[in-house]
Amino acid sequence: MAVEGDGWVEVRLSFGGGVGDAEGAVSLYRWLVAEPELRGQVRVSLGAERPEPGHMGGGLDLVNVVVANSIALGSLITAVATWRGSRPRPPQVRLERDGVVVTLHDSSPEAVEQILRVWNEGGASAPVAADGDSE
Repeated sequence: MAVEGDGWVEVRLSFGGGVGDAEGAVSLYRWLVAEPELRGQVRVSLGAERPEPGHMGGGLDLVNVVVANSIALGSLITAVATWRGSRPRPPQVRLERDGVVVTLHDSSPEAVEQILRVWNEGGASAPVAADGDSE
């Protein structure tokens, strides 16, 4: 998905490689499209990870989101954390922005704040632990 205009940021959302990745991607896509706080602030689409050499690909296993501004970025992360918390078995969700990957293990406000902090600092890839601290 192309990033349009100044200030637009692309975020890729993917899962931990489990069997239900496509189901999770579709569920998260529907959740984000229905989120009132994101309407007009994001563009959401389904996509597929590039398969590793020797593996088949082609499934819908990630969600691409283009975000209009930093306020919408915070709302996006909060919506993903809320969706994750609504799942019977909450999956790990990988969020990638500008090459910086974080893994959401927790649905707490502290985890959301930490993701924004890591991205704002342009830090290296980092998981966000259940206690909100980087591992």
